[in-house]
Amino acid sequence: MSVADPYPGHVIKYGDRGSDVRKVQTQLNKNRIPITVDGIFGKVTLQKVKQFQYYRYLKTDGLVGPSTWHALYHTPVPYPGHVIKLGDRGQDVTRIQAHLNDAGGSIKIDGIFGPKTEVRVKGFQQKHHLTVDGVVGRETWEVLFNYEE
Repeated sequence: MSVADPYPGHVIKYGDRGSDVRKVQTQLNKNRIPITVDGIFGKVTLQKVKQFQYYRYLKTDGLVGPSTWHALYHTPVPYPGHVIKLGDRGQDVTRIQAHLNDAGGSIKIDGIFGPKTEVRVKGFQQKHHLTVDGVVGRETWEVLFNYEE
């Protein structure tokens, strides 16, 4: 998790230039939304900010106010860009298992997406009114990794 720069106290928007825009662009990259860090809030930055807002369930207005600024810095584990499902293995599965346990589960954290992990994913999805398919896509990932009880 990045150490957050304090919110600059003003909205960062299309047409702006400077260090605050560079900070926004840097954080977009850390959130796996690739962009050139040039300090210019042009059309590309506007589109990327809206994409980030959409992924984080924020108002997709392209304005970087306090909520978007905070979300840019509060990304414990960015979505890997692909679904994680039964049969998968690796670090993403380990992270999912650990977060499922944090959310009230008790499954073995072994990095293997087996039937027990699938059942726990489905239970989490049902509890949080998500599509219950046992697959960890972007929506399930975002809720799971930004979940606080």
